[in-house]
Amino acid sequence: MKDFKVNFIKKNPFDKAMHCLLIGLFFLYILLLIKTAWIGDDAYITFRTIDNFVNGYGLRWNVVERVQSYTHPLWLFLLSAFYFFTNEIFFTSIILSLILSIITILAILLYLSNSSENKMLILFAVIFSKAFLDYSTSGLENPLTNLLLVMYLLVYFKGDVSKKNIFLLFFLSSLILLNRLDCVLLILPSLVYYLIKHRRKINFFIIVMGLLPFLFWELFSLWYYGFLFPNTAYAKLNTGIDKFDLMYQGMLYYYSSFKLDPLTLTFITISLIFVVVNKYRKFLPFVIGVSLYLIYIILIGGDFMAGRFFASPFLISLVIFAGQTIKSTKRYILLLFLIIIIGAANIENLFIKNFGNIDKYGISDERLFYYRSSNLISGIKGISVPNFPNWVKSGKIAREENLEFVSLYSIGFFGFYAGPNCFILDKLALTDPFLSRLPTTNNWRIGHFFRELPDGYEETLKTGHNQIKNTNLAKYYDKIFLITRGDLWDWNRIREIWKINTGQYNYLIQNHFNNKLTN
Repeated sequence: MKDFKVNFIKKNPFDKAMHCLLIGLFFLYILLLIKTAWIGDDAYITFRTIDNFVNGYGLRWNVVERVQSYTHPLWLFLLSAFYFFTNEIFFTSIILSLILSIITILAILLYLSNSSENKMLILFAVIFSKAFLDYSTSGLENPLTNLLLVMYLLVYFKGDVSKKNIFLLFFLSSLILLNRLDCVLLILPSLVYYLIKHRRKINFFIIVMGLLPFLFWELFSLWYYGFLFPNTAYAKLNTGIDKFDLMYQGMLYYYSSFKLDPLTLTFITISLIFVVVNKYRKFLPFVIGVSLYLIYIILIGGDFMAGRFFASPFLISLVIFAGQTIKSTKRYILLLFLIIIIGAANIENLFIKNFGNIDKYGISDERLFYYRSSNLISGIKGISVPNFPNWVKSGKIAREENLEFVSLYSIGFFGFYAGPNCFILDKLALTDPFLSRLPTTNNWRIGHFFRELPDGYEETLKTGHNQIKNTNLAKYYDKIFLITRGDLWDWNRIREIWKINTGQYNYLIQNHFNNKLTN
């Protein structure tokens, strides 16, 4: 808090008033974080793997097979370290998320902001941004992503091109990739610019050393899971859905997110325009990075969690405004007025209503949907959390009855509480290495790509013997079975990993994608 103290002791009454206001806004932000803290079903998909990992079953969803059902290895390992000692996941994940989120905003205020006026803009923006507040908790990786991005920006703008800083820049890039692979789009243009600008001082060995955590993980993932990317990527990006349909859905994601939270997208847009119009060159690589990421959101069809994908671009926008000098008082007042008016006009969405619904585009206010049964305030009051209707209770019953097999669509809460002895067939294929390679049905919701079970597949999983009727699919399943359940050091398994990743078995499932296109 050094920056606050130094300025606070100034004799100028205006300065004192300003810093009192800043401190008040900062604590209001903390209170809102605590008030809105929640955890959703998707987080518990990762939590089940964490529970299995900490209890000696390995990095697995179903303990009999190796499948990467999470997109954020670094977040998983960080949570696992704390879960090992607490043996409690709800409060552990929320408290860790709160700490990371508070540190992130403090770092922007103390080290990346040019003035008290800029600090006030930042604080009003984060207070009124529903997307940023919602995903400052939730149990997902966003808080760690945001902190890593701020650390990356601190090193990037330091200006010192020493070996230490070059290593730190690429080391932090590696950690960002480990935490959320698609966030590479946010930082890639700045890395390319940095390499070009300082090419004479760049040492290739230092770059490789910095990237080692990510490179090591990719090699481990390929060996342990059999694939370079999370299973969720294959389940959500390998659907067979027409690209134009996905792009249209992506634009609907913008529309739905804007209706719920107009400030976040408005703030991002203004920050990008501000840099381009004023020709602030040092931020141009990040304008390109955010633009690429926003285009990527459209191309993949967006998400079912309204606002979630905009939280990290919003953070970049915060840093852009934190580091600028707005010379015109009128422009500053206008910008601050816009933030307050747009944010206040939609302030009801910052607070909790009774229950959330999925809109007609398949997009929902996830915090509103889960908050009633899975929020921090209820937990502090001693109410049982999470307590989402049926899912938690059913999982606990499954554990008590030692249920060995179940087929589900909503797997998070249930999976965590059902325990390691229950094999869960995920019809959305997020945790199923075989179904995730097949096309979705025509009855899909974004982020929820239903797969039709091939004849004999459920019996195959129950018995352990391949009973799939379709000959080609049966052969493909045998390859997946060897990769995900075979001996890690089996040479035949290593060979099959190479073949399946180089597309040599695609012909076995191609007919299913062709049939989808013709139907």
